[in-house]
Amino acid sequence: MKVSVIMPVERADAQRAIDSVLQQQAPFEFELIAVSAAPLSLLPEAGVRNVVEPNRNPATRRNRAVSVAAGEILAFIDDDATADPCWLATAVAYLDAHPDVLALGGPDPAPDDSSVPELFSDTLLATRWIGSGVLAHEGRDGVFAIEHPNDVALVNLFVRRSAFDGFDEAIGYIGEDTALVERVMTRGRVIYHSGVRVHHRRRPFPADYLSQRWRYRVKTGRMLIEPSYRANPKIKTFFAGAALMFFFFPVLAVPYYIGTLILGASATRLPRRYWPLIPFAFAAHHVTYFVAIIWGAMAARLHRRGRK
Repeated sequence: MKVSVIMPVERADAQRAIDSVLQQQAPFEFELIAVSAAPLSLLPEAGVRNVVEPNRNPATRRNRAVSVAAGEILAFIDDDATADPCWLATAVAYLDAHPDVLALGGPDPAPDDSSVPELFSDTLLATRWIGSGVLAHEGRDGVFAIEHPNDVALVNLFVRRSAFDGFDEAIGYIGEDTALVERVMTRGRVIYHSGVRVHHRRRPFPADYLSQRWRYRVKTGRMLIEPSYRANPKIKTFFAGAALMFFFFPVLAVPYYIGTLILGASATRLPRRYWPLIPFAFAAHHVTYFVAIIWGAMAARLHRRGRK
């Protein structure tokens, strides 16, 4: 079974990501397709194909790479992530043994050499119940079918070529992976596998992280006009909790601090001396999510009315 690994390349330090793929302990043939806006220099002579796609829309670039891919399995990874040595072997072995599984994803924790600001960001994403709500970021143990299309992330995603119908280029950046997985789930099973692991560099907290989260959640708000997004129970639960905090903040401030500290400490890799700051980081995280989703939803509604 041949595998095509697809990696959009923008970063100057993408060599670590490339090397982590080329050094895979895989007992089968695979290729790495690095898709970039301009030709890449200093690539290894063997094992990497460079596809040039000037359009920086990530959906367009990945679709372009898939159009020349030879693999029966498409493996997606980002240029700021590094794959575990058995990443390919573990995923392909599972897919080979379960032909009814059409796609598979796994965890994407921050690397071990992360800075303190990066570990704050990782804590905000990884904490169950109050973090990102994405299984891949939470890094749960086990192998099971996902319930929601955003439970897996494009930084660590395998899709059978026969099930891949392209990323929606109208969506572009943020949400194109969720839309693809949602379509795949209507045709077969999508699995989360904790043994299929990559390490994904986080944006440092606060400025870079919150800026990224703002862009993501504005996009979420814009997509709330779609019924499948409005029906997501995670979004409903988040807004219910945010509304309670807004109206009853004087009463709930202390329980919020204690609750976020306990939950955050259970997921964090921060040194203990930073733990008292975790609730304040979560407050910034939650406010950013809440305001950005509302902003995006309002912008989408105004845009829709303007088109009528």
